[in-house]
Amino acid sequence: MKVVWFSEIKWNYLKTRKQQIITRKPADVQLLFLEPIVRAGRNSYGVRTEGDIFCATIPFLKSAPYFPWRTVLDRGSARWVVDLIAQARVRQILGKLGFDAPDTGFVISNIYAANIVTRLPKKFLLYDCNDDHSSFPGMRSWTEAYFFKTSREADAIFASSQALMDKITNVRGGTDGCEYLGNGVDFDHFQVEDGETAAPPLSSASDDKPRLGYIGALAPWLDFDAIAELAVARPEWEIVLVGPILLGVESRVMELTSLPNVFHLPAVSYDRLPGILKQFRVGLIPFRYNELTRGVNPNKLYEYLAAGLPVVTTRFSTEVEGYPGLVKSVDPGDGFVMACEEFVDAVCDPEMAAEIDERAKTVARQHDWNVIAAAFWDRVEELMAKDGS
Repeated sequence: MKVVWFSEIKWNYLKTRKQQIITRKPADVQLLFLEPIVRAGRNSYGVRTEGDIFCATIPFLKSAPYFPWRTVLDRGSARWVVDLIAQARVRQILGKLGFDAPDTGFVISNIYAANIVTRLPKKFLLYDCNDDHSSFPGMRSWTEAYFFKTSREADAIFASSQALMDKITNVRGGTDGCEYLGNGVDFDHFQVEDGETAAPPLSSASDDKPRLGYIGALAPWLDFDAIAELAVARPEWEIVLVGPILLGVESRVMELTSLPNVFHLPAVSYDRLPGILKQFRVGLIPFRYNELTRGVNPNKLYEYLAAGLPVVTTRFSTEVEGYPGLVKSVDPGDGFVMACEEFVDAVCDPEMAAEIDERAKTVARQHDWNVIAAAFWDRVEELMAKDGS
């Protein structure tokens, strides 16, 4: 069984939903991962292998704030030329690797490849919708059309959040072919024994000093004001931010780290994350509320829980609600600070800490990537077996 995945991120970017699902594919699935160009990074225009996965970089159409010629792409003729170039490269690679047969299945998570995938022969088109890409900051007005096209043309769709599910079914005029399939965690990966952090200390502070942390991209959708208010309100705590700094927020990160109790650690390898989380007492997800975050089902929520951490989030998505005693979803400001205080006090009590740890891990197990990937690949096999696709 051959599958081509049209991705919006690089294979070697953060270990996200795509990599988690793909690395759990059935042994009989041959998979080609087509990734976009990035401004700074590894762009392998030839075919390379990542384990048993074929990978190649394609000059897909992009709408990004840093794209130097983005105003040119406001012209439909310019976008047509970019698609034509990308399509020619895709056809070349598919033919070279033998993925050009009509019984090859397509998975798309990159909406900007919509015009390409709809022109190529395939068994089916499955849209794995994990983000509302047209709502990312700085997107051009024409980007919404690619979301509409992908949603309408797909034979089947997985939505990772209820908000995304609602938006997709509104576009399609019904739920036919659409399924909710949330995000998750590699549960076993985040189990670290006491005394074994597998990561260097985050600071020279004593372990008795409360340390609250965030892992993930430092991006425009992060509520920097909520983090600053927390740091100022509780100067005896440490706030640690772990992840890459995206373009446009550099000054906000500098403002935060100028505070004596806020620290930034650049993006770390996936292997180091469990050891880092072991040094936190509370996991933070301080996102702004907007159209983008409303549809987010954050992997980090389940990673925090797998590490036994209670979690405090801003009220940005219904996906972070429904876990009483483990997750507090509150408005920024005093409510955010108070929620953190309550959890810090709770985990200082050994009995309460043990109860939170056990309950958090029970919830995380229910969202293990093994369960999610099995459902995903079962659906792929159904689509492959379906006549008349």
